[in-house]
Amino acid sequence: MATVELDSGVTEDYEDVRVIEGPRSGLTMAVAIHRTVDGRSLGGCRMWTYPQAADAVADAERLARSMTFKAAGAGLRLGGGKAVIALPRDGVLAGEYRQAALHDFGDLVESLEGRYVTAQDVGATLDDMVEIARWTDHVAGHPIEEGGAGDPSPYTAEGVEIAIRASLGPRALVGARVVVIGLGHVGGELARRLAAGGARLAVTDVNPARRALADELGAEWIDDSRTALLLDADLIAPCALGRLLDEETVPLLKAPIVAGAANNQLAHDGIGQLLHERGVLWAPDFVANAGGLIAVADELYGFDRDRVERKIAAIGSTLEEVYARTTTSTLTAAKELAAERVGGENA
Repeated sequence: MATVELDSGVTEDYEDVRVIEGPRSGLTMAVAIHRTVDGRSLGGCRMWTYPQAADAVADAERLARSMTFKAAGAGLRLGGGKAVIALPRDGVLAGEYRQAALHDFGDLVESLEGRYVTAQDVGATLDDMVEIARWTDHVAGHPIEEGGAGDPSPYTAEGVEIAIRASLGPRALVGARVVVIGLGHVGGELARRLAAGGARLAVTDVNPARRALADELGAEWIDDSRTALLLDADLIAPCALGRLLDEETVPLLKAPIVAGAANNQLAHDGIGQLLHERGVLWAPDFVANAGGLIAVADELYGFDRDRVERKIAAIGSTLEEVYARTTTSTLTAAKELAAERVGGENA
């Protein structure tokens, strides 16, 4: 593979971090492997705009670490990996330029010789996975017509709904005021599911065009995510990008529960303790949003929809176990449980 390798800044906490400038696209792209199980890790490819190349690498590393916990918590025989493709400044990657970038990325994945399996994440599409699969066999999340899981978003949304119901406990979803922050592929599907389940919704998104979904669902539209986060509600569901919960926002929370699809919701691990001290029940993101990973990982054994549904349903009981063992924070309890499950089941 003809690439220009950059300084990865890999630390002892990661098995490998590989960063390149694609020879065809000129774009910075990175794969971080936090750990492997049976020589393999899995995690999506995020296509996003970053201020600097170092920010892209740091994002890949944070997300890969989270994927290790996500796979372990779900009982999967996989380690955690993640990839990012840093988009051009204008965020536009289309036509032959996009094909060139995906070719570069496919070569990068192939160079890792199966230690990292890629899949769809924010900014990437099912068509992108098909294109990447031209250059490497190490892709999960193939189209349904090819025997794959297809778009992982509906599976993620299904798992988050299960997590929300488990977190509400005696509080019924029917009539509960739930705030959904982010109406992308996962957040939009989650909002539909929650509305169908009888929740009273308030929603927000950085894209004002998604207000149409709010109107369709009879949901209250909130103009910005910070206002939405601090609303008086039964539950807040962050479904956009992460790091929304920090020292500034947590003391101002009015909702008693936070459970959503976004990765890396905490600005840092110490926020888990702060949430616990405030009496806010937080569903660890890597437990709640594992549905998509469960679905695409199942392709590695021959995709079986019934098996996937059983594993996604288990997210609820996993969260209940996390809550039952929590003494200092749900984050600590979830990590302890994940550590006990490292290596997971066979299929």
